[in-house]
Amino acid sequence: MYRTGFQVQDLIYHIELAKGAYKANPAVLARTSMLRESNVIKFVSNSSVMRPAYYIGVDTRKKLVILGIRGTHALYDLITDIVSSSDGEVTFEGYSTHFGTAESARWFLHHEIGNIRKYMQKHEGFRLRLVGHSLGGAIASLLAIMIHRKSSKELGFSPDIVTAVGYGTPPCVSKELAESCAGYVTTVVMQDDIIPRLSVASLRRLRNEILQTDWMSVIEKEDWKRFIDLVTNAKQAVSSVQDVAHKLADYANFRRNKSPSVESVGKELPVTREEPSHPKAAKENSDVMKIEETKPAVSEELFIPGSVYYLKRNLESQNDVEKEVYTLLKRQPGEHFQRIILSGNFITDHKCDSHLYALRDVLKGLPWHGEEGIFQ
Repeated sequence: MYRTGFQVQDLIYHIELAKGAYKANPAVLARTSMLRESNVIKFVSNSSVMRPAYYIGVDTRKKLVILGIRGTHALYDLITDIVSSSDGEVTFEGYSTHFGTAESARWFLHHEIGNIRKYMQKHEGFRLRLVGHSLGGAIASLLAIMIHRKSSKELGFSPDIVTAVGYGTPPCVSKELAESCAGYVTTVVMQDDIIPRLSVASLRRLRNEILQTDWMSVIEKEDWKRFIDLVTNAKQAVSSVQDVAHKLADYANFRRNKSPSVESVGKELPVTREEPSHPKAAKENSDVMKIEETKPAVSEELFIPGSVYYLKRNLESQNDVEKEVYTLLKRQPGEHFQRIILSGNFITDHKCDSHLYALRDVLKGLPWHGEEGIFQ
């Protein structure tokens, strides 16, 4: 658990930077973050295929050059992006990664590293901080991994000054990569957030859990309100999977006809494909199986990257009134969050504001006694 206000304040600062990528223009970003409008060097508000909206800014007080990457606007689109991770795994130096994340990170490495190099040389002694929420957090994390595998000569600056911070980051790297980047990638997960738990493997586990549940026993043990909430949440999760199944055909068509610019990026990340599943498996009547029939299953489970911090919600009674309070706990990299939690908060816990409010609550109960923050 983090025990000083300085450490939690670091996380609040970075979630505000991550939120900035969702703003309409630099002026709005400046009003809602600690950056001045004149220090927002570049702001791209429109997303395109494999290239989300983003901004580049400079914080002269903290001596940082910042690349803020926006996540997908709609949760529906985000689920589609994550589950349809490609018709196979994309490998990076022998490790498995998520297709869309790897392609997007490679785009930034090709198209913005020159600008970043220029800003790093202009602001000597500054560090490079990559930030993002949701899919933006995944791209920031994988971009940091790619940069750390470059030499100072290739980059024009030392890779040791590059760190990434992601909030609600989806599973996007193998366990080996998740653990190896723990020294420079940080991920924050909010309570029951579905996105850091969302993958083909976790959806398969959820399906099996629903099928194997003794619903009569649940009815007997739980009050009706909790039972109805459980069924409603399960229905919502399954409905999301059904929506994804309908979109996968369009996605597969895009993969066959993608533009030359995306194709050229993809060539540097070899794609490995599995053989189609046995015809007998196609007889199973489930939406999860329909997804696997459209796109062969990923053979290796993916994880959220780096050092992981968990915002845990607790209920405390004060004068017979229940109040939510939060604690911040550290989790081991490459572990946890492989099971989808069907709570009433599994979507709202993904929002930037939910992370921000929870971190502020944590901050209220912590001392400020001069220790350094999380990020150096």
